[in-house]
Amino acid sequence: MDDVVIVGGGIIGTATAYFLSKEGRKVKVIERDPTYKTASFPLSLGGFRRQFFQTENILLGKFAREFIFQIPELLKTEKNPKPTASMVTNGYLLMFGPEHAEEQYKALENHRACEAGTKNIKGSELTNFFPYINSEGIETATFTDNQSEGWIDPFMFHGALKSKAMELGAEFVKGEIKSLSEIKAKTIISAAGCWTKELLEDIPVVPQKHTVFRVKCP
Repeated sequence: MDDVVIVGGGIIGTATAYFLSKEGRKVKVIERDPTYKTASFPLSLGGFRRQFFQTENILLGKFAREFIFQIPELLKTEKNPKPTASMVTNGYLLMFGPEHAEEQYKALENHRACEAGTKNIKGSELTNFFPYINSEGIETATFTDNQSEGWIDPFMFHGALKSKAMELGAEFVKGEIKSLSEIKAKTIISAAGCWTKELLEDIPVVPQKHTVFRVKCP
């Protein structure tokens, strides 16, 4: 019987393998597509931020930022002594209309309590900081300019995590699991993302397609 089996070798499964292996657990990761051509994470812009509503997410965002900044040290291996993830710390800008402003004001209380470093401005002040944005209909906005938010190359980050997890003893195998009953392990972790319902029909996970537009501002 295996110690820990993780179903899904994307960014969540691989990160889980890294942290558990670091704690001395024997981890096996089962991934049906080791090329990751159909995985979600390579299509992501790799954003890391701390502008959330819940305290837990804000703190997790802060942890992620500190971890990412230490990639060269934390994830270096004998085969990859200088890992990187092509980090860009341009920050995040979130804008809210009147219908969502009150909710954001409450979220800002959590931001301050967690020392998130978030700045809050009125919609009328938006063009003073971002002259290329139409502020019509914007009541309030929050942003960071202290290198606490940004984005990385998700494929490079995944590769560095996987390499380190393997050096720590994690095993990555190709395979497709149709039912969790196929696995014999002390601990089974589903990191199947939007495909979770294929394994756990009683879990109400419904895939949602999101769209990201990348533009270059003046």
